[in-house]
Amino acid sequence: MVNVADVAAMGGRPIAVVDAIWAAGEAAATPLFDGMRAASDTYRVPIVGGHTNTRTDRSQLSVAILGRAKSLMTSFDARPADRLIVAIDLRGRYREPFANWEAATDAPAARLCADLEVLPWLAEQSLAAAAKDISQAGLVGTAIMLAECSRVGVRIEVAHVPKPQGAPLARWLQSFPSYGFLLAVRSPKVPAVLDRFDGRGIAAADIGEFTADHRVVIGDGQAAETIWDFAREPLIGCASAEAFA
Repeated sequence: MVNVADVAAMGGRPIAVVDAIWAAGEAAATPLFDGMRAASDTYRVPIVGGHTNTRTDRSQLSVAILGRAKSLMTSFDARPADRLIVAIDLRGRYREPFANWEAATDAPAARLCADLEVLPWLAEQSLAAAAKDISQAGLVGTAIMLAECSRVGVRIEVAHVPKPQGAPLARWLQSFPSYGFLLAVRSPKVPAVLDRFDGRGIAAADIGEFTADHRVVIGDGQAAETIWDFAREPLIGCASAEAFA
């Protein structure tokens, strides 16, 4: 699921997966085999090879995925004045006690595949300038990474973020959704992007703007606070502080 989302965030469609698994015996490996087989069937991505070691005390799973794109989206092309769009499938639940929002295992396979198809469609229609899938860093952390890669700042209006009923905002902003994407979209194209996600039942909203001041600012409609300044410190290091000076 995670690797398929990586391909979709770049405007691609997954073609094949290779898995390498280490486990302490066949009994420990079997649930992973079953899960990989189910995921392959669900997302229609064949497992074409890999490696298995069932004689280790350190369980691990490593995945490589291949995709193909007609038109790429990257993390490096957001520009000042682009709108920050979020799209998340809210039809799920928390996988307690973790901050993982799970909306995939009980969903119809055809729906999951069609929902992912929105991303390459947006790329091919030139509707999104940049994109990134929301990762373990959560919505805010992923927005920071997207801004850093593009060497811009971003202001996030948290009051506009769609969230599940009853979910505390602080937890939600740090959650890892099974289907969640951030996109940089030129203002005139925002309605078309939102309509496309809405047509799939995906919650999508305009939650902010990319800026030229190299800061990450969180606002709630009234007050605002700077939570990161790239001119002082990089986050993931894809651009040095000097690059923002």
